[in-house]
Amino acid sequence: MNIHLRFGLQKDKEIIRDLSDKLDGLVIPAHILSYQSAVISAFVSSFTDMPFIIDPMTYLLQHPKVELTNGSGDLRKSISKMCAEYTPDVESVLLAHRQLSPNNIPDCEILCKGVRNQQLSISSKAATKKAEKYLKRYGRGDSVTPRFIVSPYFHFNSTSDQWYKLSLEMAQAMQTICSEKGDGIEAGVVIFVPADKLTDDEIATIASDYSKFKHIILWPGDFDERTANKAQIVNIRKLVSKLSEFAEVEILYAGFLLMTTAADGAKVVSHGLTYSQHKSFAVTPGGGGMPERYYIPKFRAFRSLSQTDIIFHQKPELMCDCPVCENLLQSNPDRIILFSDEPEKLREHFISVRKQEAIEMDNFDRSSLVSELRDIYHEYHSSICNLPNPDALVSGSNMNGLEYLNRWADGISEEL
Repeated sequence: MNIHLRFGLQKDKEIIRDLSDKLDGLVIPAHILSYQSAVISAFVSSFTDMPFIIDPMTYLLQHPKVELTNGSGDLRKSISKMCAEYTPDVESVLLAHRQLSPNNIPDCEILCKGVRNQQLSISSKAATKKAEKYLKRYGRGDSVTPRFIVSPYFHFNSTSDQWYKLSLEMAQAMQTICSEKGDGIEAGVVIFVPADKLTDDEIATIASDYSKFKHIILWPGDFDERTANKAQIVNIRKLVSKLSEFAEVEILYAGFLLMTTAADGAKVVSHGLTYSQHKSFAVTPGGGGMPERYYIPKFRAFRSLSQTDIIFHQKPELMCDCPVCENLLQSNPDRIILFSDEPEKLREHFISVRKQEAIEMDNFDRSSLVSELRDIYHEYHSSICNLPNPDALVSGSNMNGLEYLNRWADGISEEL
């Protein structure tokens, strides 16, 4: 299985560069590319061989205007610039309505052409003077063409939803445009559906409607692996299995659980550096950034540094043996505090472990993994959920346990 890093924070650039040997590709959000066009284009262009795609982020157009504007009532700069690159009509339509409906979206073909042009313009943006300063420092790679063009897409709740029909119409229009251009760059799609809305009938309809596409990205909206139930896991597996019969399937915003869909046909998962393991449709207000977290390999999940400190002192055998942790922790749980001084090490540790997990997925043994998940639950759940939670001093509650491992085992072991 391949790991594609979703670029999100400017400070991640150097870490991604340092870890590039453990990565198989990048996902660049279109609004970030539009806002920091020269720097991001140069960053992508500086790699010798780093496949990438650009997420058009068109689902943002579905959000209420108040969530997309600043205090002055203007669109946020990153979204405004992205819209301007797609078509000038987008921004004016957004500002004219409290919230768009499918009927308000500008002409399908015009929007598709604008999206395609933006994704292919990364090469010209890398030629600016500002970009050249970056490229002189790091060099220039051989190619800055995305793996495929990602069509405009929208969040939908069912295949009878008008947003679903619009997404499909956009995908088909983009496929036609790419075919007519004749430059060999194919169209791909994003299917953005909540996991709890999938049924056998919906899965069959989606697979039938998208059967002409070779590149499919699945975004299971509102799918938090920590709370996912068996039905959600099984239905995502069914959809992946159906789509993989005719397409290369990638999973957007994925953690370890969704990596296991490699056994059902998924080829790629993407996420950020210690963040973006899941994402819902709703816009989350900014709150000062993601707190630093440590990925505990046996738990297949993150814990805060303060929780990890307590867990490692109680269960030192849970300390990771990756090169980063062996060097920093030196088998001494007291040294967990050192990650606070070098947070980049948290990211290096995570990607090192994630790469190893990806290798494991290439030799996936369903029964062995299910047994492992259940064994870890039985060995550690009762002790972990009785430890005090240092992040909840007011409530005085204990830490969350490992119930999710049993739910994962239930969903992974189900015969499709």
